[in-house]
Amino acid sequence: MSREATAVLKECYLELRNQNANCVGGIAITVRQLESMVRLAEARARLDLRQVVTEADALDVVAIMKESLYSTVIDEYGSIKVKGKKKGKHAEARRFLTTLAKLAKSQGRKVFSVAEMYALADDIQLQVDDMQNFVEEL
Repeated sequence: MSREATAVLKECYLELRNQNANCVGGIAITVRQLESMVRLAEARARLDLRQVVTEADALDVVAIMKESLYSTVIDEYGSIKVKGKKKGKHAEARRFLTTLAKLAKSQGRKVFSVAEMYALADDIQLQVDDMQNFVEEL
């Protein structure tokens, strides 16, 4: 494997680990994902009848890995999708505020109406008992 390919895979792995550490309800990014990326890069090189994994092979694998993970666990706002078991009030508040901050940054806004916050909560399937009380406590 070339040094460039190694650097690309390492950077992707560390980025995924860091993103997961900062998210509530994220999936575990372990050494197994890194090992999978290495195997995929090697397979990509073999597909072109090469013995050395190139940077282009690694970039192809990174694109596949990110698309796979993101389409599975990231919603259109860039937040972790949460399904199943109900999350705690503080975890849901953190998830909502993180999503709201990302939306504000992407739209260049600082103010949202209550109706917009309710719609966002519906979009991300926020799990709170009383939405009105939740918004007031923010």
